[in-house]
Amino acid sequence: MKKMRYVTRAARRARLRRARQSGVTLIELILALMILFVGMFGALAFMSIALTSSLNANKLLLARNLAEETLNQIVMIREMNAFGGIPTPENRNGNTFRRLSNRPENGGIFPTTFQPVYNNIGPDMIRATSDDVAGSGLDPRYEGFSVRVLVRTSDATVPNLGNPTGPPLPICFDREYDNDYDLADASNCPPEGTGDTVKRVVVQVRYPYTRTTGSAQRTVQIMTLLTQPPSQIRGI
Repeated sequence: MKKMRYVTRAARRARLRRARQSGVTLIELILALMILFVGMFGALAFMSIALTSSLNANKLLLARNLAEETLNQIVMIREMNAFGGIPTPENRNGNTFRRLSNRPENGGIFPTTFQPVYNNIGPDMIRATSDDVAGSGLDPRYEGFSVRVLVRTSDATVPNLGNPTGPPLPICFDREYDNDYDLADASNCPPEGTGDTVKRVVVQVRYPYTRTTGSAQRTVQIMTLLTQPPSQIRGI
């Protein structure tokens, strides 16, 4: 009888030991939770990066579209010979091409600074000009965007250091897409002359760019050469 009780107690202790060993310890639970959290945080970080990249790509597309829209407006007005507004019939062949300029003394319509994107672009039908209506409010599509139009000469040259006896090289030609090259600096790219019949037009759009450490500004720019309308050149 005594031996039976001993066997029973031994069996009970063995079952208790097995029961304790078959559970999950606190350390195992903590490790499992840490692994789960690391996986979740990694997925969230990846989703955040993907969302930021998508937003930046959309802003870049909007900036390019805005630059092309502004340049198309300038080309259209050049075809209409209407820089500064549609001229009266008796002045339809007058020289409005001179107003395609950043120079106030020439009646230039483009400021040298970046301009907000307003809903109403004014009677001259071109963005980033001095008659844009601030009271119309900012265009909600381009929140944080700004536009600048620079008009520069197409004739300025620099010596060809690689070939001193050869023809000089045009400046401002291969550098429009260099972000470190300041086209607004007249010593880098001179403004157009008063008698220029061909002008270099650079449209720049500055837009907000989101980074992991905050936000910054990036610039998109496109360029074209515009000639004075033939009717103005002939004086008819």
